[in-house]
Amino acid sequence: MRIGLVLNVLDEEYQISIYRGIKNCAIEKGIDLICFQHQNKSINDNPLIVNYSNNKKSYFNVDGIILLTSVLVDSNDYRTKADVEKIWGKIPVVSMGQKINGIPSFLIKTDDSMKELVEHLVMHHKYRNFFYMSGPQNHADAITREKVFTQMMDKYSALYPELKYKIKHGMFTQHAAIKVMEEFFLENPGENLDVVVCANDTMALGVYKFFKMNQDNPDVKECAVTGFDDIPQAKFEIPAFTTIRQPLAEIGEKSLNALIDIINGKTVEDEVYASSKLIVRDSCGCNTTMNDEKWRANYLQQIQLRYIQSDHYLKLVARSSMDLNSSESFEGIRYVVNNCMEQLGVKDFCILVGSDRVKPLYVRCNNNYMYHFYDNEECSLSVFYERFLKERNQQSTCLIYKKLYSGKQLVGSMLYDGSHTLLPYLVTVTVNIAHSIVRVQEEEEKKKHSAWLEREVVARTKELVEANNKRMEVEAQVLQISEMERFRFSTDLHDDICQRLAGISMLCRCYANQDKAISKSDMSELAQLISDTLQATRQYAHNSYPVELERLGLKDSIENLCNSFEKQQGIKCGWFWNVNEKVDFDNIQKLNIFRIIQEGLHNVAKHSHARNVNVSVTQDKDTIFVKIDDDGIGMPKNTGEIKTGMGINSMIYRANQMDATFYIVPNEKGGTCIDVQMKIKDKNE
Repeated sequence: MRIGLVLNVLDEEYQISIYRGIKNCAIEKGIDLICFQHQNKSINDNPLIVNYSNNKKSYFNVDGIILLTSVLVDSNDYRTKADVEKIWGKIPVVSMGQKINGIPSFLIKTDDSMKELVEHLVMHHKYRNFFYMSGPQNHADAITREKVFTQMMDKYSALYPELKYKIKHGMFTQHAAIKVMEEFFLENPGENLDVVVCANDTMALGVYKFFKMNQDNPDVKECAVTGFDDIPQAKFEIPAFTTIRQPLAEIGEKSLNALIDIINGKTVEDEVYASSKLIVRDSCGCNTTMNDEKWRANYLQQIQLRYIQSDHYLKLVARSSMDLNSSESFEGIRYVVNNCMEQLGVKDFCILVGSDRVKPLYVRCNNNYMYHFYDNEECSLSVFYERFLKERNQQSTCLIYKKLYSGKQLVGSMLYDGSHTLLPYLVTVTVNIAHSIVRVQEEEEKKKHSAWLEREVVARTKELVEANNKRMEVEAQVLQISEMERFRFSTDLHDDICQRLAGISMLCRCYANQDKAISKSDMSELAQLISDTLQATRQYAHNSYPVELERLGLKDSIENLCNSFEKQQGIKCGWFWNVNEKVDFDNIQKLNIFRIIQEGLHNVAKHSHARNVNVSVTQDKDTIFVKIDDDGIGMPKNTGEIKTGMGINSMIYRANQMDATFYIVPNEKGGTCIDVQMKIKDKNE
């Protein structure tokens, strides 16, 4: 059987006493106990609890729950069984400290003891100036205790008109009590109090500390102090507390037994009460114990033992905190934690990183450092817990579950246990561990990011070098193309135009040296030679720069190019244009499209052995398609890649200038297809 105990934080005597009582009873009965700490958080803010009813097996698979409602911060929101079932579903639940309708509730009667305490202070000690330090204003126990106190004060005020009292509220902690006392004496400097009545022993400890801290303050006068709960530390203070003893161990044992009966199908009472008892010691002004020599010797021995333990634990915690702060890796955290747990004598201590799914960071089981747990993958809390129980292999296991927070950031969780005197110090250790985990995680993320940046820089540098090399190659090819164009142009001028002009010159000299008159037919021949030379010169000039682009536009210029190609090369050249009139080609686009078609036709004439070629410029939505499609011999079939020469490189270069894509592929007829695709805007955009 497995039982869950839900409380606030195991850093103060009241909750530790209850946990210890339930733990001892659970061990005696062979029951596994899981103690959930809420750490001053609302149950509704804790996913572990809110989602429990739908994910029972994900969270330790407990068979029943004990709620310590007297310390839960939002316990007033859970007054009925329906309120509890919203969180826990149909799982058996019992309440300790406050009444929940429909849920077995285990309560302590404190009214009579509080009345007895007030009567003792008023009648026996003749105190007339009271200060009552109550708990939180919305806390049920604090409300009940304050109500009884004020009723008794009103009762005795009728008998003793000089009797007066003031009330302030704290938070059931030492720090809050010190703050309340500071506020009281700021508002009432030099006030001659007879007694400070505290709603719990922890606040009474805070009042003691306040008086000791202000021994030299003339506005603060020490007085009698009383507490409530009778935590173990109450009898070891000097003077020992007069307080009201709550049978915490008894009520805890009854709660556990009742929950076991419910799980086994038995019926239990809705309300079970235990009686509190006034414990008179020295803090109220009595002198009931210090005169007993035997008691005094034992008392001083116990105080010395507690001091030695406290000093030892504080030094170990302080040292581990410094070591954790200097840890630079998870392995370093493991080493520090393991060393600390060995010195503290903690047998079971687990650090889990993650929220819904966890990964073990450190596992200590039965005084053994469990290295093999670190190789496990992420798993649910339930799976890890079952693995841990299997390693522990004992009849019953009692563990405390605590979430690890660094500020508001959830880091992970912990499972641990230790002696009751050690538990408050372990809470402190867990805080230091959480901060160290976050710091190491951030450092590892920085290292990963730095390594990633370094890889990106190397990759990007390589890309830039490759791109620069490619750019230089393209620029070199462009220069080479340009030089070849100049060479071809000069060769054509030398081999064609110059030869024509030389022939004309020789013919003119011949005519000049003859005695007879030049015939009409000879002059016609000379005129034809000059006309042919002029036509060839114009064609070379046109090929060098198509001036008609500006005059005729792209469509007509391409059409003239196709017609001229067909006449000169004897290859039939089809021509098709289907582009919306709104499309606005800029000068760079016009020139590059024209040059690509011109170079493509030149390659057809030079390499393809084609009989037919088709040139088309079409539009599909915002894309322009330029195609040159021939029926020639096609690309070489003995290579896996198309071998690019100067002509093709020049076409690719021009396509890139227009931010267009260039393709050269075999067509269905066995020839070659050049396809250029370019995004373009119309004039209205």
